[in-house]
Amino acid sequence: MEPDVAGVLRQFKSIKKQAIQVRQFIIGGFNRETPEYGLILEISGLGSLIEEFKDAKTHFERIRYKHKFAVYLQSIEMLRAPNNIVVLRVIEIECDKAIGVLESIATPLPKDELDKLTALREELEKLSEILPDINYERNLSEAIDEYEKGDYFASALISSRVIIYALNQIPGKSDEEKAKFLREKGIIEKGRKDTHVSILKAGRLARNVF
Repeated sequence: MEPDVAGVLRQFKSIKKQAIQVRQFIIGGFNRETPEYGLILEISGLGSLIEEFKDAKTHFERIRYKHKFAVYLQSIEMLRAPNNIVVLRVIEIECDKAIGVLESIATPLPKDELDKLTALREELEKLSEILPDINYERNLSEAIDEYEKGDYFASALISSRVIIYALNQIPGKSDEEKAKFLREKGIIEKGRKDTHVSILKAGRLARNVF
């Protein structure tokens, strides 16, 4: 791995860790007894993270241009978010995107595979806003990370765990009945046989892994 890539990778991992800590601080309400002090910590912590992210993003752009990756990070300072928790969540997501790309340089993947993983991350970002259980996003993100590092078995194990858990939440004794339920509820369009087949295939492959 190139020295500059390793340094930027560590930088993004550190920013993500700090973003999670600040977000947990806000959500946890540790500043209830001293709201003024808590607000100062929240604002100063967020401001520092945004500056660190901007610096890391500058380095990432240089690496991206050199390696010709079609992955772009959002400009946090231009983000219009309803509250600081949303900003911190976006920072985490953008860090994940950068981490995935930078780690792939150590074990390069074909460009088409990297593009597919990037698309998956973007879809996961959209789904994370509506999924009630954060573990879905956490596990799928980890599965993508493992694939990018070349640990395909670990990626398959994690992905299979998520698929089996998700299928278990759908009424029906068999995967066929579960797919029928989704179709009857309009979640799967009646003409989308490919989606129906994909569900059956995903369930079978996931159980074979275990």
